[in-house]
Amino acid sequence: MKVLSLFSGVGGFDLGLERAGMETVFQCEWDKHATKILERHWPDVPRWGDVSTLTGRYILDHAPVIDVVAWGSPCQDLSVAGKRAGLQGARSGLFHEGIRIIKELREFTDGQYPRFSIWENVAGALSSGGGADFGQVLYEMDEAGACFSEWRLLDAQYFGVPQRRRRVFVVSVFDSGTAARCPDPLLPVSEGVRGDSEAGEPSRETVAGTVTESVGSGNESVVTFTKGKRAQSVADDETWDEGRPAPTLNAFDQGDTRATTLVAAVAYSIREDAKANTFSATELDRANALSALRPSPQSHHAQMFIAESQMAVRRLTPVECERLMGWPDGWTDGQADTHRYKQCGNGVASPVAEWIGRQIINL
Repeated sequence: MKVLSLFSGVGGFDLGLERAGMETVFQCEWDKHATKILERHWPDVPRWGDVSTLTGRYILDHAPVIDVVAWGSPCQDLSVAGKRAGLQGARSGLFHEGIRIIKELREFTDGQYPRFSIWENVAGALSSGGGADFGQVLYEMDEAGACFSEWRLLDAQYFGVPQRRRRVFVVSVFDSGTAARCPDPLLPVSEGVRGDSEAGEPSRETVAGTVTESVGSGNESVVTFTKGKRAQSVADDETWDEGRPAPTLNAFDQGDTRATTLVAAVAYSIREDAKANTFSATELDRANALSALRPSPQSHHAQMFIAESQMAVRRLTPVECERLMGWPDGWTDGQADTHRYKQCGNGVASPVAEWIGRQIINL
């Protein structure tokens, strides 16, 4: 299946659909930094910068077959963290440009293309305007010629990546023959149910990037935590949970460490022969630093002691953020970290896109 990618970002949507067996044949992205990433990963794919000036005729001149339109129009006006201007907002209003392009493609191909649309957005799209904005999304898909539309709220943490990332996906089917044989539901999963994803890559033995630089040097044992609850008053305590999926990565959180911060419990150990040896952080009382040295239970013979324990707070590295999105290490490298963080925050978790792509390609 051939994919037209609108609002491409750095290609997270495209990557997932291609893993499912599709092929990206045209992209549209206005951000110059993201475009450089697209050019590196898809050097032969034609692309356009401004969706408001892109036409269906131009797309078909460069990619005559468009089976799937994959798009995630800007979410700022739909997000609960924004001003909730809805589909009338300057950014999220670009949704209407995507609808225009779908209509033009159908007009110029006598209704043959596209066969599917996959629209992605933040969970806040469901409540924006008291639900009226999402109703408008479904109405516009119908007006563009969709036989039916189905939506699901999917959380990336159930598709193989350790990030709580709830996104709404609307799959619209335009081809009547395909619509007639579509199962009901087309996306057989509800929120909180594990997706039917394949086994991922082998787990890595090390954490990404500059962990050593951020929490110290030497032979440390690092255990990561994410914030579970913020203190609600001066008398309240915040909580930090070990082994929990990371909070949602958001591009608009760059002035606030809430989305990309973790705590590392670091344990240092000393042996009698002066050779440092990693000591398991699980032996530490993580709530408080040890007040005195104590023997290690790991060795009955060597004189090994914990010299100190400490807590360090650091940001996730760009590579770790890429992993939270299900992207290969270094997918966004070659630019400033600020751009990489933003692109991860704005992107689509590829394993979720892959799962949706498999439901479609197997019809």
